[in-house]
Amino acid sequence: MATIGGFDTDKKGRPKSAAEIVTSSGTRIYLLPVETFRAHVNNVYLIDHPDHPTLFDVGTASSHDQLLARLDEVRARFGVRTKLGDVREAVISHAHTDHFGNAHHIRELGIKLSIHELDARVMAAFEERRVLAARGVEIFLRQAGVETAAVAALIELYRSGKTSFRSLEPDRRLVRGDTIGPGWPLLHVPGHCPGMICLAVDDVVLTADHLLARITPAQFPQSITHSMGLGNYLASLSRLEGFGAFDLGLGGHGEPIRDVSGRIGVTRGHHRRRLEKILELAAGRTVAEIALDLFGPQERYGALLAYCETGAHVEFLHDHGLVTIANLDELAGSFDAAPRYRSAGFELDPAIVLR
Repeated sequence: MATIGGFDTDKKGRPKSAAEIVTSSGTRIYLLPVETFRAHVNNVYLIDHPDHPTLFDVGTASSHDQLLARLDEVRARFGVRTKLGDVREAVISHAHTDHFGNAHHIRELGIKLSIHELDARVMAAFEERRVLAARGVEIFLRQAGVETAAVAALIELYRSGKTSFRSLEPDRRLVRGDTIGPGWPLLHVPGHCPGMICLAVDDVVLTADHLLARITPAQFPQSITHSMGLGNYLASLSRLEGFGAFDLGLGGHGEPIRDVSGRIGVTRGHHRRRLEKILELAAGRTVAEIALDLFGPQERYGALLAYCETGAHVEFLHDHGLVTIANLDELAGSFDAAPRYRSAGFELDPAIVLR
């Protein structure tokens, strides 16, 4: 059975120090918390296998010194001999910059970079991705009914957070059936990101942002990017459930997940309740109006996340015929008109979140 040693968190469940996880076979995994953006902490993991020391995620360039300090910490506290230069491979869980932004520093050390093929294009053609993603978000926000001035401000904010990375071709594009190191299996779990992966090391599963201990990962409509959307995410939860029986889950943020199966159930329940609430609110409202009812007034990135989270759930309901468009004539007459949604009169079948 997997064990955890030296673990400490703050009131929000964020690790305050490094921790040692020992799998059933004796493989040691070290949780290395680093602040990737202001007040935003990511968990980088060192899998300290003697033949294939591996990093799972790498943080941002601004957190590189913290990563080195965390490795010094585990050497001092746990007697680890591995240094960053000894690492053979860095596996990127998904192409969000807080997880891969430090890739250039890692490559300079001669460490091989691996990422799923559906997210490799983000690293390899980052400048292109930044432009296309911003266009997709802008189209979504306009169709969500967000006011023009607010759309412009949100797009500027969205772009501003994606200027520090430059394109970098990964060494390995991971595909279905691939393994890492001595044979650790990976699982492709699209939804939060097209190329999101989980990695199994004995009775421990590294879940990245697919499954978290205290919060649910942000959802984005598939209309913005393929292989995202709530439908893909829920299907990937079922895939994780069938991946194996794990004693412990290690997420990309927050504390370890001590009941992986139970946490999957809680996450499904959260999305079911959110879908039911939106069905109540969908009375001729736009996505932006529903988001205001769901989350209240939000500012800056919080507003963008509220619109995207709401949009992903409305998209799911519309795909399943549970909401319809209330203003078809207006849409037919103007491309700039925002769809207004209303309930189709059907109750949500709870089993829908199990598909």
